[in-house]
Amino acid sequence: MDKVRIGVVGIGVIGEFHCKHIVKDASPEFRLSAVCDRNKDKAQAAKAAYSVASFRDPQKLFESGLVDAVIIATPHYWHAPLVIRAARAGLHVMCDKPLASTVGPAKAAIEECRKRGVVLAGMLQHRTRPIMQRIKHLVASGEIGEVFRVSMICSNWFRTQAYYDSGAWRGTWDGEGGGVLINQGPHHLDLFVWIAGLPRRVIGLLDTRIHNIEVEDTANFLCDYGGGKVGYIYATTGELPGMEQFMVCGDKATLIAEGHKLRIGRLQHGLRDFTMGSITKLADEKVKNDAVWTEEDFSTNKGGQHIEVIRAFARHILRGEPLVATGEDSLEELELSNAMYLAGYKDKPVTLPIDEREIDRLIAKLQKTRSTGKGEGIRSKATRDLRKLLAEG
Repeated sequence: MDKVRIGVVGIGVIGEFHCKHIVKDASPEFRLSAVCDRNKDKAQAAKAAYSVASFRDPQKLFESGLVDAVIIATPHYWHAPLVIRAARAGLHVMCDKPLASTVGPAKAAIEECRKRGVVLAGMLQHRTRPIMQRIKHLVASGEIGEVFRVSMICSNWFRTQAYYDSGAWRGTWDGEGGGVLINQGPHHLDLFVWIAGLPRRVIGLLDTRIHNIEVEDTANFLCDYGGGKVGYIYATTGELPGMEQFMVCGDKATLIAEGHKLRIGRLQHGLRDFTMGSITKLADEKVKNDAVWTEEDFSTNKGGQHIEVIRAFARHILRGEPLVATGEDSLEELELSNAMYLAGYKDKPVTLPIDEREIDRLIAKLQKTRSTGKGEGIRSKATRDLRKLLAEG
């Protein structure tokens, strides 16, 4: 193989976006070869726009011989079944976020790809943002010292009620299977885990604060890493004006990222040594360990482009170069969000890794008790398809 032939499954907003940018990129290493959508008009329109083969049945695309790899861009309840079907057809897979609604199906998808010897990559493009790569380097290199606090505020995802009313699956338990954590949150939960690691325990609150929807629109969580290291996550689709802030506090420095700017406050002396060695006694006496602040501006190089992840995917298939994110990486953010659902809706601290059966029982209960039927049971249909696939082996 000298050029990866890619098929896109699901020609909604994000699937159309992938198609357009693959064609626009005109890479010598990959090309768009086929598209698939159950909606006849969408499939035909994509066929005409990109001069590629079109399908309405994903299985027929997988077995067509026209593609070497696929991008799964359907609503997320179909992700795991389609990843498994593609893997069984011998195709490499790039899956949009989240890999599944719960960790059990996600693990099944990862295992199927491993068993079939195909690549499973996650579309976690925020890892390519230079500002986040800079934070990752500063933390991983030890430049800010031992980390003791991480905070993430994501309130720049405001959604109107009309947004939730625009699709049968939006804001429902029997369709979407969750709210801000499963829809808007995965990219930032991934950044949180990528930089800070998975906590050992989560405690928090989930609320439907402002919208007329079945699922949560606001999440507040405390993450316990042990040894006094903590994390805090706040996410909502019900706040204006919103903001994106990521803060990491360490023994040697503090990082504050807001929008496209990163402020770095470097201490003159390590915090732990200074705390134990300082002779300052009075509470109101000025402590002589001032931070020196610098600012880095990433507004001219925002990054975070989907095409960067697709390029890395193709190069991994062709030459074994690193992926931006693996299937296992996608599982970690899902592990965190599932733990947050358990903690929030069962009002208890939850230890990670979670019990796969417990989260499935919780989602099933929420669907049974809170669903209005708007989602038309489409998530249950996808779940039945997955169970059938797993039973077939």
